[in-house]
Amino acid sequence: MLDVVLLAMLISTASCLVIFPKLNVRILKPTIASVILLAFVQFIIEGYYWQYLPGYILLLFLATKTLFENRLPGNPSKRVFQFIFVLLIMASIIPWLLFLPIPKLPEPNGGHQVGTRVFRWVDIDRAEEMTLDEEDKRNVVVQAWYPTTEAGSSSHSLYIDGLHNLPEKIGVIPRWVLKHYDQVNTHGTLNAKISDTQQWPVIIFLTGNVSSRAFYTNLMVGLASRGYVVLAIDHPFEAMIVELENGAIVTTIEKYSKSEPNLLKFMKRRLDLRVEDVIFVLNQLERNTGSFDTFFSSIDKNRIVITGHSLGGATAAVAMAVDPRIKAAANIDGTLYGELPDTTNARPFLLIESKKDGSDQFLRYEEGNRHIFKHFGGGYRYEITDADHYSFTDVSFLLSFPARFLANNFLEFGNIPEKTNTATVEILDSFFVASLNSNLPQFDSVISRYEGVIQKPID
Repeated sequence: MLDVVLLAMLISTASCLVIFPKLNVRILKPTIASVILLAFVQFIIEGYYWQYLPGYILLLFLATKTLFENRLPGNPSKRVFQFIFVLLIMASIIPWLLFLPIPKLPEPNGGHQVGTRVFRWVDIDRAEEMTLDEEDKRNVVVQAWYPTTEAGSSSHSLYIDGLHNLPEKIGVIPRWVLKHYDQVNTHGTLNAKISDTQQWPVIIFLTGNVSSRAFYTNLMVGLASRGYVVLAIDHPFEAMIVELENGAIVTTIEKYSKSEPNLLKFMKRRLDLRVEDVIFVLNQLERNTGSFDTFFSSIDKNRIVITGHSLGGATAAVAMAVDPRIKAAANIDGTLYGELPDTTNARPFLLIESKKDGSDQFLRYEEGNRHIFKHFGGGYRYEITDADHYSFTDVSFLLSFPARFLANNFLEFGNIPEKTNTATVEILDSFFVASLNSNLPQFDSVISRYEGVIQKPID
């Protein structure tokens, strides 16, 4: 909040000197002094924001003009100062039009406080095929989000894995953009004790291609607040950033042959590797049965469901097709690569999607999901008509309001994220509750609260 007040005072004060160049600076001296004091307080309390560098320079020029007003030799120098002020005002505003220094995620609306902890597991039975070291074993990183009775702790989880030891770039994002992301409130209390009032059903959550679990925090916390243990999997060397069990920070490695048309074989192998990771996580849950860790004794291993976004959604369907421990699956906007087992196996399946066009990608998406519906003997399909593919992620919440407005309206990127996330959580909750209790989902009561959510035929 201090940063917003400081920026507003700084810009308005500098603008006064540009619009009213003959205004006696002495009239503004108290305001300029207040801005300097506020900048000092903001720096002490919140630290340095990279967005503020042009603002700090602008403040320096304001102070200089105030102190040396009477020593400026003439009009040319004054015009130079005005020109510099205009440039610095624009430079001070532009960073704030792009990225928020500390993004704010919506609060979950379920009935439970949320705790979180991270498991960094190593599968000693699988070699890591993405590295050159033949001794490397496959790491799988899982962040659990779950109901807790420990509320109000200031120790929230870090938004990005390995945040204090990041490489120069995370995907296309420079490290300095994420400087203050340790202050993002994830609404999850780190290492809080899981509520032991009952055994909780489990949702395995899978990310989109190359994405990290961080960018689905809003969805996962929303589901956990409704009474689930959500296990979000990061797939090392595919995800943007992952911290391994030994503390190493690894990023995406793309291994594919350019001769592969549309990279379909590569994507099929990536999907298969993700399924292997899911099976490993399921095995880990079984190995910890009877553990003294109350986390594992408080989850119901007979009530496991799965969902994911994009490639994660398609992977969820394939994982349920090959592993009977998974009782229901939901695909959020995902395209299937490869095939499902030939045999059909009737189980609850849900497709949640954004509005689609008629591109080749859409045709593959349609064909793959028709195959999934056929394999599971039917299912349910709902479209959020105003949403796009990235609306299901946290990406829009990382942008400032002006940048979000431009992205939503002109780039069709992350439109109506809060509505999309909230509606998706409620639809998933209705589906999983019904599936785990052999009932029909009560979708009508959910979608009646959201304009633009429609049921679609599955064939």
